[in-house]
Amino acid sequence: MERYRYIAKRLLTAIPTFLGITILVYVVASLAPSSPLEILFNDPYATAEEMARKSKELGLDQPVIIQYIRWLVQLVQGNMGMSIRTNGQVLDMILERIGPTLILTGSAMALTIIIALPLGIMPAYKPYSGWDYISSGLSFIGSAMPNFFAGLVLIYFFCIKVKLFPTSGMYDSSGVRTWPMFFHHLVLPAVVLAIQQIGSLIRQCRGSMLEVLQDDYVRTARAKGLHEPSVLVRHALRNAWIPLVSWFGMQIPFLIGGAVVTEQIFGWPGLGSLMVQSINARDYPVIMGITVVIAIVVLLGNLLVDLVYGLLDPRIRYD
Repeated sequence: MERYRYIAKRLLTAIPTFLGITILVYVVASLAPSSPLEILFNDPYATAEEMARKSKELGLDQPVIIQYIRWLVQLVQGNMGMSIRTNGQVLDMILERIGPTLILTGSAMALTIIIALPLGIMPAYKPYSGWDYISSGLSFIGSAMPNFFAGLVLIYFFCIKVKLFPTSGMYDSSGVRTWPMFFHHLVLPAVVLAIQQIGSLIRQCRGSMLEVLQDDYVRTARAKGLHEPSVLVRHALRNAWIPLVSWFGMQIPFLIGGAVVTEQIFGWPGLGSLMVQSINARDYPVIMGITVVIAIVVLLGNLLVDLVYGLLDPRIRYD
């Protein structure tokens, strides 16, 4: 019962946070140097009457606060509006693009866990060894390398020089779509998106495991004669998961932000590339629709992390 009350309380407190995010994004988008009409018409022969008529039709002649309120009322009714750029339903555009983004971010996170956990556990098990120095170096390089730089470097070597992977898209231009072709296009974007996450998780995992391996129950498990893999996995790693879960929650916004850059570099048809196109076109409804999706994912992700805390550590209470 306490858990359900906690969830309800968190959802209620998320409402003003959500409103604050959407207001901030709407105001910042409206302060852009050019208006959607200038980009939409892009015609030196367009008359002032035509632009005024289109501005009234789109509601752009109203003050920003009125535009926001009208958009919010539509959102509450389940309508994200129409795209200024394509005149299509914003919700349909988002549903079409959200799948590739989820696949890309999920693949990057899975790759991060597979690579970073062993590289974080072993240095903690044997600190200040050669393995520790190698792992720390990889962690430093991964954390410091921007996505756009890593993407350009990998494209140069693996797409241009070696010609091992394609440079962009989800499929080849031939029109044929197969799973091997899809995974072939997915490899480089997923690796680029995972590089920074791997560096950060290695450092977090090493610190958390070092702290746990010094606790009394680990020494007791070793004194009982348990095998080291059992001590590391069943006792140490299990109790080191709480700070690691906290890390996962904090990485959600960075993962989404990295996806925007990565999708743009590799021409990946996800929400990130749609966001860049919409910002360039000052397509406010699409920008706000994607903002809603990102805000909901981040808020629910943080709530899920807090709930996982209680599953990992029964001492945590929700009252």
